[in-house]
Amino acid sequence: MFPTEIKDFSSLITGSHLIFLVCLSILNAILLFYASLKFLLSMQQTGYKGKKYLKWVVNAETPYLKRLMLLCLMGFLFFCVLNTTFIPMVEKEIASYIGFVSYLLFTVTYIKTESSINAKVPLRKTRRLVRLAVVYVILLAVFSFALLLLMETIAYWVSTEIIGVLRYSLICLTPILTPFILFLAYGLILPLEEFIKSRYVKIAKNKLAKKNVVKIAITGSYGKTSVKEILKTLFSQKYRVLATPMSYNTPMGLGITIRGLDSTHDIFIAEMGARYKGDIKALADMVKPDFAVLTGINTQHLETFGSIDVTKQTKFELFESLKEDGIAFFSADNEGAIELYQKFNGEKYLSGFEGDDNLVKASNVTVTQNGTNFTLTFEKNKSINCTTTLLGRHNVKNICLASAVAYKVGLSLEEIEQGINRLSTIEHRLELMPNNKNIVIIDDSYNSNVDGVKAAMEVLDTFEGRKIIITPGLVELGKEENVANFEMGKLIANHVDVAIIVGSHNAEMLINGLKEAGFNAENIMFATTLKKGNDILNEIMKEKDVVLFENDLPDNYN
Repeated sequence: MFPTEIKDFSSLITGSHLIFLVCLSILNAILLFYASLKFLLSMQQTGYKGKKYLKWVVNAETPYLKRLMLLCLMGFLFFCVLNTTFIPMVEKEIASYIGFVSYLLFTVTYIKTESSINAKVPLRKTRRLVRLAVVYVILLAVFSFALLLLMETIAYWVSTEIIGVLRYSLICLTPILTPFILFLAYGLILPLEEFIKSRYVKIAKNKLAKKNVVKIAITGSYGKTSVKEILKTLFSQKYRVLATPMSYNTPMGLGITIRGLDSTHDIFIAEMGARYKGDIKALADMVKPDFAVLTGINTQHLETFGSIDVTKQTKFELFESLKEDGIAFFSADNEGAIELYQKFNGEKYLSGFEGDDNLVKASNVTVTQNGTNFTLTFEKNKSINCTTTLLGRHNVKNICLASAVAYKVGLSLEEIEQGINRLSTIEHRLELMPNNKNIVIIDDSYNSNVDGVKAAMEVLDTFEGRKIIITPGLVELGKEENVANFEMGKLIANHVDVAIIVGSHNAEMLINGLKEAGFNAENIMFATTLKKGNDILNEIMKEKDVVLFENDLPDNYN
């Protein structure tokens, strides 16, 4: 009876056989690691939020778990077929290894197929990712070894030929475990990550406390990065400025940025993002800002906030953390911002188009496809005429807020005017993309929201020619998401000639909204991925077309 090669139970865990099992486990761990890079990417894109990652994994719309199931099934079936086929031809021990050939081929093919699908935002090799990956690979090897040892034990006690030959076949089922083993690795390393984060925060707080630097914090549902970049340009006329890069708006992002603060810096600008109540408070307690800016409030990230009231409470945490002599700035063109303005009891100012008591008020706005001209009036009696290459009235609102802060910090009107003239387009935010096909391409693909879509439509109207929009719609809106995408469909129907809807996540509501507004169904096109959407676009584009890329879903929505 099989296995004749195993003389006693102790041989399972000693000698060359143990080395073989360990090597096999390590090899499988490496294969599984590369087969599950999409899950690592999702963990990173969800901000290392375990519950959000797990929700994505088990979501019916997530394709990767189904693909792993198919890999497991194909690998297992072919493993069994090959092994049983070769029983009469070779020694039993050798026959038990034959199936590894099929498992290896299927897994390598799967890895190559998945790697050929380019991620919109590639996996970033950060220290946190490396730490997670190391723990993850170790767990994969441990799980693989435990499974192999279990099957060896069963084969020893249940001495039948078929179990002996197929005892390694269950290794083919390990790919389906990878997303859950990654979640376990995340949980094991979480205390260490929290310790590292608290250390970064402590070092950053101590460094900021010792530096004589003006600290400005910006929050809001939208426009944070734009206001930050505008402020940075304005202040650069006179001061040396350190600002959080890109969207580094988390405690770790701020901590990393503050490490670069030195004695030559005069101003520190921190963008503060939030998805949960308490997020802003943690950031504000870290920075202790002298000036606080609220760009506006809408339904963005409603999925995690739960309600618009919680969103408002979270944004207001910034102003509750202001110093006693701190100054607050609010948009005059957003109802949520005005509500919090009225709630705040310290020194405060409004800026924008609406209202009579604005510190800075914009008027005489002319928007063209080459930029925007407008007048800024300070304290009702001092005005400057401005020109910027930034597109749209919404950017004038952002400039109003930034100019109000710059004015109160000490910039002259002449310096503010010069700074506005120097402003350049902000990446992926209504950015005109150069091309050699006599086509206007507008990139507004960064994290679109309800107000952002309205602004994009206003900009689109300034251009002549056939208008084409390529969009996956809006996300992270919770229970409001279906309605928001239906309304978005109705809105864009009045501004575009052709709509290319990307991905199935919001397709039904967007298309229903387009049709509700009387949009020609023949001009609605659907693509499962952005790549396929671009292929459709390349087929239909003509000279003098105007193409708007509105939002670009992260990979964990695809």
